[in-house]
Amino acid sequence: MSQLILTLDDDLVQAAREYTHQNGQNLEALVTQFLQSTIRPTVAAQPAAEPSRPLSPRIQRLFGAVQAPADFG
Repeated sequence: MSQLILTLDDDLVQAAREYTHQNGQNLEALVTQFLQSTIRPTVAAQPAAEPSRPLSPRIQRLFGAVQAPADFG
């Protein structure tokens, strides 16, 4: 693993520390999460791969059985 040194505004660092403390994270985890979400596309954004073998009719009937709210996730 590598280290990265950032120079940031003191007020921004303090606000980030308060945010992470309130949300049970640490600053390193927050920055890592931000970089990963910015640089690496999410799995949900990529089209699903076709199954290597056909799904059983029982499993196929499950598709669409659960409707999640638009803001779910």
